[in-house]
Amino acid sequence: MTEVPEHLLQRAAEARARLAGEPAPSASGSDAPAAASVPAAVTADPTPAVPEEPKAPEPVAPYVEAGLRRKTVPVWIVPVLAFLPFWAIYYVGYLENPPVTGGFAFEGGEANGAQCAGCHGGAGGGGTGRQLSGGEVIATFPANDEGVAQMVYWVASGTAGAVDGVYGDPARPGGQREAGSFGVMGGFGGGLSAEELAAVVYHERSSFGELDADTVEHELHLLEELVHVVDEAGESFDGASLDDVRLWVDAASTKLAVDGEMAAE
Repeated sequence: MTEVPEHLLQRAAEARARLAGEPAPSASGSDAPAAASVPAAVTADPTPAVPEEPKAPEPVAPYVEAGLRRKTVPVWIVPVLAFLPFWAIYYVGYLENPPVTGGFAFEGGEANGAQCAGCHGGAGGGGTGRQLSGGEVIATFPANDEGVAQMVYWVASGTAGAVDGVYGDPARPGGQREAGSFGVMGGFGGGLSAEELAAVVYHERSSFGELDADTVEHELHLLEELVHVVDEAGESFDGASLDDVRLWVDAASTKLAVDGEMAAE
């Protein structure tokens, strides 16, 4: 018998399997199922993962950055803040009833510096003329209508106008001043206008007399009204007697009193 080649038998078997709808036999002729396929091992990526870089922070506004750097309130500020109310009370106290420093006062200071400071000193401390500061001017010419009238007359007439050789308040400690006992003072009634002379008197009394603020303000108004009375009468301090000046001061004082009563109504 002729032997059929193996490959022809294989093809015949494959054809019968296709017709029967069965799987084709293996080339070795064994009907054993094929070995289960083994999945291929996953090969790890040798390249390490690179971490994502964090985003840059949003820029901070300059004023926010300055606020973050600013130090907290220092400890020493606490007692300072606690002291402020007391300082405010002290400061306001200095603002109450300040001395009047209007144009009249300025004019008096200018005239005093030009005419009086050479003898009495710029600060009223005295020199070849008597001391005015420290209240000495008020001790000689008191803070009342009579004292104002006597000082105006003294400045206008000087040593030559002294009545009975004395001047000032008879109740002064040590008595009235003796004219000429401390040098000779010339009169300024002819060299100064009524306004300038009254302004000098105001400056010396308010600056050197140690008067309270209310008295300083009253004398300012009195001397200003005195100038009005003299001007309206067409008179002058030059050559006027002490009685004349007293009469004018009394008229000025009366006018102020009437004006005050009318304002109070």
